[in-house]
Amino acid sequence: MKRIVFLLSAVLLMTLTGCENPSKSRIYTEEGSKQLLRYSQYEEAEEILTKAIKYDKHNYEAYYYRGCAKINAQKFEEAIADFEKAVELKPDYADAYFNLGRIYYILHDEDKACENYQLAAKYGRPNLEDYLKRCR
Repeated sequence: MKRIVFLLSAVLLMTLTGCENPSKSRIYTEEGSKQLLRYSQYEEAEEILTKAIKYDKHNYEAYYYRGCAKINAQKFEEAIADFEKAVELKPDYADAYFNLGRIYYILHDEDKACENYQLAAKYGRPNLEDYLKRCR
């Protein structure tokens, strides 16, 4: 009887504390990116991707896609935070650097835009010639 009570308590505790679950996070990441990319439902995508992050704080793709949703919703400062978290988790994430460059360009910070475009190029982002021309 004590064993059953202990096991039930452990399950309840895990449920309440929101233990990481990378598989569940992956499912939410895929669903959120579909909402974002296919249907342009930015708020819904942001909510779904926040759930993905809840289940795996190291899911750099969830931060990236949530940042994309926030750009489209013109929440630039929040998008910057998400892209910075994505590159913190995956330092060679070219697409995140590219989007950071886009935001900084929109915000008229050409130095930071160029810095991020150059990092995107360094890590393999193709077709940056036009963006890098602005940096010379």
